[in-house]
Amino acid sequence: MTDPTTPDHDQPVEGSRSDSYTDPDAGNLGSSTNGSGETNGAGAKTVDVIETLRVAFEDFAEKASPVVRQFSARAADVVATAADKAAPLAHKVGDATADASEKLAVKSRSWAAEVRESLPGSGPDSTTDQTEPPTTI
Repeated sequence: MTDPTTPDHDQPVEGSRSDSYTDPDAGNLGSSTNGSGETNGAGAKTVDVIETLRVAFEDFAEKASPVVRQFSARAADVVATAADKAAPLAHKVGDATADASEKLAVKSRSWAAEVRESLPGSGPDSTTDQTEPPTTI
């Protein structure tokens, strides 16, 4: 006696095993050739999709290049304007830095001279020349 909930393992549960389930066609991956040798199926569809994408990308690149050039030109104009406005400011900052550097050098030399005078055993016969002019760079 056979229990209806336990299938007989001699027959497939899925149904009949037909070649239509395993042959590659338009619905399955792979490809088949017809009598003339032309490729059918997913392979041909993939080639068509890739070709369509290639054409779309080339069209996009062709249409986008003038916009990219115009954007680049505008960016170059902005950079040039910023450089024009920054140059005088850089000169002012450079002059202020040079003045501050000179003042710092004078104060540093006078402080160094005071420190040398306060050291025991230092006198006018010191090894460094305190009247040495400042060096310019």
